[in-house]
Amino acid sequence: MSQDNRNFSQLKKKKNKFIGIILLFGVVILCCLLIWFTGKRINNDRNDNVQLPETPSSSASQSNTPVPVPVSIPKATLEVDGIDYVLSGLRVGEVVPVSSDDTLKAGIGKGSVAHLSFEVQPDSYNVTLFKDNETVFSGKTSVIFSDEIPDDGEYHGVCEAQWSQGEFIGSANYYFTISADFPALPAISSTETNPGELIVLRIKYLNPQETVEIETDLDFKPNLFEYNQEHVILLPVSYLNKYDKVYSFKLLIGEETFSYAIKVNDKEFVTQQLTIDTKIAAETRNDKSAKEVKEKIDPLRPVCDDEAYWEGDFIMPVEGGRVREYDFGKRRHVNGAPTSYRHNGLDIGHDLGVPVMASNTGRILIADYMIGTGNTVIIEHGFGLKTWYYHMDELNVKTGDMVKKGDIIGKVGTTGFSTGPHLHFSSSINWVYVNPITLINEGIPLITTE
Repeated sequence: MSQDNRNFSQLKKKKNKFIGIILLFGVVILCCLLIWFTGKRINNDRNDNVQLPETPSSSASQSNTPVPVPVSIPKATLEVDGIDYVLSGLRVGEVVPVSSDDTLKAGIGKGSVAHLSFEVQPDSYNVTLFKDNETVFSGKTSVIFSDEIPDDGEYHGVCEAQWSQGEFIGSANYYFTISADFPALPAISSTETNPGELIVLRIKYLNPQETVEIETDLDFKPNLFEYNQEHVILLPVSYLNKYDKVYSFKLLIGEETFSYAIKVNDKEFVTQQLTIDTKIAAETRNDKSAKEVKEKIDPLRPVCDDEAYWEGDFIMPVEGGRVREYDFGKRRHVNGAPTSYRHNGLDIGHDLGVPVMASNTGRILIADYMIGTGNTVIIEHGFGLKTWYYHMDELNVKTGDMVKKGDIIGKVGTTGFSTGPHLHFSSSINWVYVNPITLINEGIPLITTE
């Protein structure tokens, strides 16, 4: 073997020995790493299983913390006619019932009393009743009388109660519905009257399905109108009715009959001797004038709007005028000859051109010149109640206008059948005239006189 071959063989052995040492060293390092990771994992597992002692403060805190116990809202009871309805309260802010089907419903009749009591008496409470989202009753009371309920129908109620001590502290609401069904209840303003005055009947609790029939021997056919959740009948007693006589009036409501005896007192009406220029009389009291009244005025007499336009009291149409109360209903002799008619209003003397006001709010049925009454205005105030204005010098309104109480409708004049500047002022229910003095001084019985 040559020297070069021996040198190469020795070099190869050294190289293999070096590689083996490196591999052995790598295996040792790998084993050490494996032993280190395994030991750390065992220590972590041991630490996880160690039970640490509780500190005194944390132990005491857990043992002293009370477990919350729910406090129920006290119940309430609504008692109506001996029947108890138990109400469950809701905390303020909780979802409230959205319809009457979700609330307790109690029936109530005329003379009934609804009484609210509590399982635990609250410190304060307030009861409110609503109908069609309008408040009809509210009070710090536990008693609701049927008189507090204005009409038939369903009323949604809520009682708001507060407690400041005891088991339950806070506020709660109790919801309920009262279903009212009262029998029809009529009332009459008077059963004794002077001729030429107005009687009014009001009917409470009249159901839509109930029929109403009216019978009377007074010379008038009355109508029935809805007014403020009730029904009203305007019954004028003409000055042409016989005096010292008792007239009958009957209301037939469903199967019930309500009878009234109306006495018309004796009243003395004055007789006026009126002298007027014969030319004026001939020009204004003739067949043409009578025909005009028949064509223009008579069709307006039965008009009765089913809405009450008037607002509060009626006012005198002119300020500071000369008024003689005995003018209404007086008999007349014109130029010595008796007339077939009675004077149906007041002759209010005043200066020419003084403003004439609407006695109350209403609808102008006519604003026109008439042969007999000159410049004339008739106002329908609703339910057939009208006011009449004659002999004006000029007109400030036209037919069909709506006027408010106090609006200027014309000026004092002396047009038509007139002896001098004045305003003739009348009031009527359809074709029956009633005393305008009473209308202004006392109002409409049972309506504007409440």
